[in-house]
Amino acid sequence: MIEQTGESKRPFTVTGPGPGTESILFRLRRGLTSWEAVLRREGLDLDPTKRELVWELVVACCEFVESGGTQIPRDAYRLASEIGRRLTERLDRREAVYFYRDLLMERINAELADCPEAIPPVMTFFIAVGDALWESFVEQLRSDIRQEKRQRLTEQLRIAKRIQQHLLPKTIPQVEGFDFAGRLVPAEEVGGDYWSIKNYPQDQTITMKLADVSGHGIGAATLVAAVKFISGGYYRGASSPQEVMERTNQVLVKETPNDILVTMIYGWLNPVTRVIRLVNAGHSPVFIARPDGFHDIEPTGPVLGVLGATSYGERQEILQPGDILVFASDGITEAGSDRRFGTDRLKQVVWDHRREPARDIADAVIDAVMRYDVTVPDDLSIVVTKSLP
Repeated sequence: MIEQTGESKRPFTVTGPGPGTESILFRLRRGLTSWEAVLRREGLDLDPTKRELVWELVVACCEFVESGGTQIPRDAYRLASEIGRRLTERLDRREAVYFYRDLLMERINAELADCPEAIPPVMTFFIAVGDALWESFVEQLRSDIRQEKRQRLTEQLRIAKRIQQHLLPKTIPQVEGFDFAGRLVPAEEVGGDYWSIKNYPQDQTITMKLADVSGHGIGAATLVAAVKFISGGYYRGASSPQEVMERTNQVLVKETPNDILVTMIYGWLNPVTRVIRLVNAGHSPVFIARPDGFHDIEPTGPVLGVLGATSYGERQEILQPGDILVFASDGITEAGSDRRFGTDRLKQVVWDHRREPARDIADAVIDAVMRYDVTVPDDLSIVVTKSLP
């Protein structure tokens, strides 16, 4: 933008064809009328709002010329920017600058032909007008790009949520002696949580898992699908949950980027013996609520997708009647801006609702977290297994 400083000069007039003189504003208005006639021939009639804005711009030009070209009025930039914003839908940048700077300046200068000293400040004024027009178009372009990115992101998040919801179990097994429940509340940006509970009655095995993929959006949701099908596919033919976890890890190391990490808790439950075999790949929190307190299930190996030659340990527990096994995502424990919801609060909610069905325990946890932090910056997921008498 151009600004000039200096002492003001005496406003000048232009010698007219007859007696007396014509003011600069009179000549500028006549140039404006000539300019409008050209626009009409080009099919670019002015609406009342733009006509008023351009007239105000011409008045500002007159003030600048009569001040001796000392300082371009601030209103000139504002008016030119507003005109530019209103032109973006009808004209491209070059057309806008031509019609609303070059042509207007040409028509005004034609009216000032017998006053050459007025022409340089007019040109200086309209150079600044052109800068403001360009800047308004550039800003509109930035705004359009931002809007396009938002639209693309919205579409990606919509697809990601559909993928995520499609992967979740449609039904939960009904098995004598146990009560199961699972919940997932997607984050605003969609994370990579996934849980499942499947019953293989012919094997006397119920598999259950909760996985958390780092990242958000469609990439995380797609990787969740891979984790589901890889780990699920390796169940057949595996001798232990440890083997399933190790083979899943090998695939993820080879096929996923190094910056993508997956934590997962995976277990095989025998509903007859009540023995559950757990493998924990860097996931937390996992615990069993018992009448005598809480028993944490610590990781038995590192997160998935990092080290190819990794061995995972296995932990066995017997789920006695009244025991409640909880898999939860870190979206629950890390909820909150100033203070985290935390594992202690999670355990307290489970304990307070321990006599209720598994689904009510899961709902109570989600409700408590949502009341604690309504923004949901990360997926909230939980799997509850209640051992019944």
